[in-house]
Amino acid sequence: MNQKYVLKHNKDIEALVNKKNSVGNKYYAIYFDKSVDTKIAVSVSKKSGSSPARNYEKRVVREIIRIYELEKLTGLECLIVIKKDATSLNYDSKKREIDQLINKMLKKIN
Repeated sequence: MNQKYVLKHNKDIEALVNKKNSVGNKYYAIYFDKSVDTKIAVSVSKKSGSSPARNYEKRVVREIIRIYELEKLTGLECLIVIKKDATSLNYDSKKREIDQLINKMLKKIN
């Protein structure tokens, strides 16, 4: 994912979470808000394993967002939280779960 789409600062992420606009399921939670720029952050719990395992999960989610979902997220700030159970999914299942959550989020916004 291009650096211009990355939400980096803790204060911005905290403000996004405090707005309490979210969708989620057993595997992922997405906090979101409308914005001028498209910004995305990916977070994973330490319960999900070692740092290489957590980094792998973040890379996979960023790649799914980059390839399939980025055009849907224009004008939004999003924080994608990866839960522990997501590590058991294969790539296609992860893509399907994220796609369902993004569609649910878009319905909630409109």
